[in-house]
Amino acid sequence: MPISIIAIYSRKSKFTGKGESIQNQIKLCKEYAEKNFTVSDFIVFEDEGYSGSNTNRPKYREMLDQALSKRFHILICYRLDRMSRSISDFTRLVELLNENGIGFVSIRENFDTSTPIGRAMMFIASIFSQLERETISERIRDNMYNLARRGRWLGGRTPTGFVSKQLEYYDGDNNKRQIFKLVPKHNELELVKQLYDKYLELGSLSKLETWALQNNKYTRKNKAFDKSILSFILSNPVYAIADKAMYEYFSTHNSELSWDISSFNNINGLMVYNRHDVRKNKTIKKDKSKWIVAVGLHEGIIPSEAWINVQGLLTKNSKKSPRLGTGKTGLLTNLLKCKNCGANMRISVSRKNNKTYYYYKCLTKERSRSAQCNIPNINGKSADMTVFERLTSIGYNKKALINHLGNFNCSENKVLYNYCLDDRNIQNEIIAYEDCINNLTLQLSKNKDPNISKYIIKQIGEFDEKIQGLKTKLKKSYENSSHPFKAKLHLEFFLKFLYNINGNFDILDFEEKKRFIDLLIDEIIWDGHGLEIVCYNRY
Repeated sequence: MPISIIAIYSRKSKFTGKGESIQNQIKLCKEYAEKNFTVSDFIVFEDEGYSGSNTNRPKYREMLDQALSKRFHILICYRLDRMSRSISDFTRLVELLNENGIGFVSIRENFDTSTPIGRAMMFIASIFSQLERETISERIRDNMYNLARRGRWLGGRTPTGFVSKQLEYYDGDNNKRQIFKLVPKHNELELVKQLYDKYLELGSLSKLETWALQNNKYTRKNKAFDKSILSFILSNPVYAIADKAMYEYFSTHNSELSWDISSFNNINGLMVYNRHDVRKNKTIKKDKSKWIVAVGLHEGIIPSEAWINVQGLLTKNSKKSPRLGTGKTGLLTNLLKCKNCGANMRISVSRKNNKTYYYYKCLTKERSRSAQCNIPNINGKSADMTVFERLTSIGYNKKALINHLGNFNCSENKVLYNYCLDDRNIQNEIIAYEDCINNLTLQLSKNKDPNISKYIIKQIGEFDEKIQGLKTKLKKSYENSSHPFKAKLHLEFFLKFLYNINGNFDILDFEEKKRFIDLLIDEIIWDGHGLEIVCYNRY
């Protein structure tokens, strides 16, 4: 039996005394290795406090790096779900190990990738592992739905006007239970009432935003109301008084009504669950047919007629055509701030004599109609040119640039997109030719006609030559000193681009130019007379 370096991976989701401990997993893996292999050394990777739902774990990533470097011969874990609960992640791991000639053993399931049946059984087990995780998630979600149907507050950030209060009660079996309900913050609820009344009076979120600024109305965190916050408050059913009209409103929209009409008592407010879908830091409002509507334990404050009228006005205003012509002007909108009040500055476009003019305007100034800030606007073309001239004249410090870019991922930058796209196209061509060869090989195994076999063999040879040519092309592309996939050369690519920015900048489209400027400039301050440009190498 050959002498082997054994890697052991262990994971535990939480720092608790429950379940199989990290130390015990390692102990069992070592015992198995010493019994079944001739061990020269152990490399141990421990991730404690990390979920198996993804591979974003420090020691797991380190283990993959060492596998790529072929630092060990066999990887052992106590159980498959210690590696991953995701089929796709597990598949990628097994492929990586196979490509590097590394065996894999799971001692609990007694699987060994050195045999075909072992590989097949591992994939089956990983499927059941993922199914178990999805079942647990579904059970938790169902439990949350059931609590929502009872009108309870389920946690999270409380709506403006309320705080969460814990209550205790005894169930039918005399067991002590806890529930949470919303209790009013009367000063905030008075402001909410004003916002509803003013919106119906003014008819637009922009005018309501201006009114709030001019009258010194702020959020509970003492920030100015913007249109998104106002829209969220005005569309929240938590404020509406539960009555027959509200029951009929949600019935018409096919919402799931957890209480019958007799429970809509003209007193309590509503609790609605499943209103939003949060993905990758984006909150998407779901259709009302997906909502779960229940009568809450708190009192409502907005009459149903007013709340329903507000929804109609919000819907009507949202369908109005947005202003055109502002999407491809103003390179500095992500960076430019007003020195007077600290607000962002937005682009404003005008047209005269078939020409387009644009300038940057302080948001606070615009929203408050100059009541809270009166800083002068700045000519957009002039501001953009000033920043461009700053970029062309700045002296770049290599170390500062590295610190600024950090772990920059080239695949997220449109400037590098075309470089990466060429390689992906080559890789796709290689895969396509390999599929052709596999199909032809299958036909060859079934064919008995020597003439046809001769033709198939010739085709296989031609496809193989094309694959070798594409691989050579890919290798040369990778060896190119400016290739963005070579992480150590990201910096060189940027430096080359920056040293000839006058010639390079014009080849970028508008979004690429914005992204490029955002990478190199931290912020730009307008004081009414000049621009202060804060670049990365200030720090």
